[in-house]
Amino acid sequence: MKIVSTFVPNLYAFQFPNGEFDELGRVFDDWENPLFLFEFFQENETDLKEEFSIAEAVEKTREQVKKFRKRMLDLAKANPHQLNEFFANLYNNEYKTAILPHQKAKQSWLRLYALKITEEDKQDLYVITGGMIKLTQNIEDRDHGKEERNKIIQCRDYLKTIGVYDNESFFEICF
Repeated sequence: MKIVSTFVPNLYAFQFPNGEFDELGRVFDDWENPLFLFEFFQENETDLKEEFSIAEAVEKTREQVKKFRKRMLDLAKANPHQLNEFFANLYNNEYKTAILPHQKAKQSWLRLYALKITEEDKQDLYVITGGMIKLTQNIEDRDHGKEERNKIIQCRDYLKTIGVYDNESFFEICF
């Protein structure tokens, strides 16, 4: 497992062994791939609750991805960056301060997951752990959601194991 810089300032991503792309690249690649989307919605058609056909869900997702990417880039390029407006706590009822808190960014049913690395008087950094299309109430409701939750935990544990807990240790150890 390694951490790579992304095309977005202050945003990094995990790249898992045997992964062709880092997680940010993988997620956007999947979300922009009509075949991936068709197969995903076909497999999860019951979660669409007859509100959308598979074709409509694919089209809606492709439109939302454009908005999501633009919003992410606009907030990241602001000076100072505004990624704190893009990401929020993974669980809506989570309010305690933690080291390497789990974060999510969302646009419609799109979810991007990250760990927040923060240090007093410095800009926060985010490390993408994955992402998914979330059609159910809870991340744990489907296997692909459980997999994403497990990746967040695995990545957080990895950073703790190598001694990352703030911006300085992140750059010292990872770059």
